[in-house]
Amino acid sequence: MRTAIVAVPVLLSYAAGPACAQLVSHPDAPVRIGHYHLNVTSIEAHKKFWAGTLGGRPLKFGQIEVIEFPDAFIFLHAQKPTGPTRGTAFDHIGFAVPNVPAMATKLAGAGYQETTGREPKPGEAPPASSGTSAVYGRFAYFLGPDGVKIELVTSDQKDAPPIVAHHIHFINKQYVEMQQWYMKAFNATLRSGQTDFFIGADLPGVGYSLNFFRWEGDQSITHVPTAGRVVDHVGFEVKNLEAFCKALQAKGITLNRPYRKRDAAMNNIATAMIVDPWGVSIELTEGLDKIQ
Repeated sequence: MRTAIVAVPVLLSYAAGPACAQLVSHPDAPVRIGHYHLNVTSIEAHKKFWAGTLGGRPLKFGQIEVIEFPDAFIFLHAQKPTGPTRGTAFDHIGFAVPNVPAMATKLAGAGYQETTGREPKPGEAPPASSGTSAVYGRFAYFLGPDGVKIELVTSDQKDAPPIVAHHIHFINKQYVEMQQWYMKAFNATLRSGQTDFFIGADLPGVGYSLNFFRWEGDQSITHVPTAGRVVDHVGFEVKNLEAFCKALQAKGITLNRPYRKRDAAMNNIATAMIVDPWGVSIELTEGLDKIQ
């Protein structure tokens, strides 16, 4: 059963130690995953999870509380979410680590719940666990505060950093149609290895980035929009955002929030917003890679 992909060698080398790099991988890529914007019940509870346990670095971006990982930022907005990631078409945030069992043990020891990656069929029990940590071996899934879901995959890179942002994972019974929409919107390419429940898309100049799955237990779900949920929206960092937005419109994709050269709410970087057909809100940014 294919439920995760081991990290491929697309990650740059980082010095060992705290995860304190910026968006440094693939600096010339036209589009990269940049950030995740979370609605959270408790800023401190999320800092404990993302920084204290996973090893990100807390900082401020203007007035925004941020946890920085190599190649992605987690933005924390103090607002009680309307629900977890479960029930939306955004399933989880993927991270790569050198030792999944060690990180899973750390998460379990801190009281975070291990969960399954693949939803069972209706009426069936989830796969049985054989312990409280790293029962999946080379990959594992956990729930953080407010039901935010993450995946840990194994990085086989020599001298791999302690943790690095790795991929986005969507879930939808229309997983093929969803993948095709993201290929159209972001000029991504089809990844080999499609199955009857999985298809991938690679961002240009980046590689392994976007996963689209169909779980048996997800077939009866009508997904709700991500806006207001714990993962409110995902962010992509774009070169020449104004031109990119015009290209999106030429493809028939509506801008839910038009291009802003200086967005006060995002510390005066350029932004725009779109929403995919399954309700996942997507913020487009230009300048996020300059966060210090």
